[in-house]
Amino acid sequence: MTEIDKITVSRMQFYGYHGALPEENKLGQRFFVDVDLSVDLYRAATSDQLDQTINYAEVYRLAQKIVEGPSCVLIETVAERIAESLLSAFQIAESCRVKVVKPDPPIAGHYDSVSIEIIRKRSIAYLGLGSNMGDRAGFLQQALRELDNTKNVSVTRCSSIYETDPYGPVRQNDFLNMAVQIETLLPPAALLEATQRIEADLQRTREIHWGPRTIDLDILVYNQDNINVEKLSIPHPEIARRAFVLKPLLEIAPHLVVPGINRPVTELWQNLNEEEGVRLWKRNDGAGEFGLFEN
Repeated sequence: MTEIDKITVSRMQFYGYHGALPEENKLGQRFFVDVDLSVDLYRAATSDQLDQTINYAEVYRLAQKIVEGPSCVLIETVAERIAESLLSAFQIAESCRVKVVKPDPPIAGHYDSVSIEIIRKRSIAYLGLGSNMGDRAGFLQQALRELDNTKNVSVTRCSSIYETDPYGPVRQNDFLNMAVQIETLLPPAALLEATQRIEADLQRTREIHWGPRTIDLDILVYNQDNINVEKLSIPHPEIARRAFVLKPLLEIAPHLVVPGINRPVTELWQNLNEEEGVRLWKRNDGAGEFGLFEN
């Protein structure tokens, strides 16, 4: 793995009112905070310009705002808010490590301190969207809006919309399908919850397997992660066999290497036996909302 440069601000000291005990919320206590930001510092180092790096004073100010702000029960929440604030403020930062220390917690016993440490990173994910009920294009547009308005998620690229024959044994209407690239601070499980909330908001039901739906949002790829748990498999297990997934993905990420399979989307598309049944329905020409819909 390639090493990346870091900016570190250590042992920042603040006074806050966080904790599960009443006296912590009333009397407050000291907190120490360490922050590491992973960022490419080549431009800053060669230009000697402050606007090419991260201002340490601003790191301090943002951490101070969280620690000295509204109280939290858990210092885990304090750390999460600091990481989120820093990554939102500094787009050049790839990841963030935050350590929050309670040097004097009101706990009986002999110890030096208690602390938690978290690492959060900026991630790229690819999602597949589909609809074959009612106003199909309208459901895609609403899903994109909700996705882009989800906290810590930004839609960065959209494919054209393709009309596709339905997949599976259930007789139903043709689908409209597309793929999108997003940038997110959400971990995979939280991103899944966000997509399922959008599906619920748009009246998605799961009564028939492979049945008709108002909207379907599938996480296709998340960074280069391989995840296989009860409710989530990434990359999507059917990604290499579905033309309606690969065709729009080919448009926005042809050289994306699918983890696990370790082959680029271009090669997967070329090796697909059944490329028919996927027809261009609306080209993304860059005009209107997401390049697809009239304003």
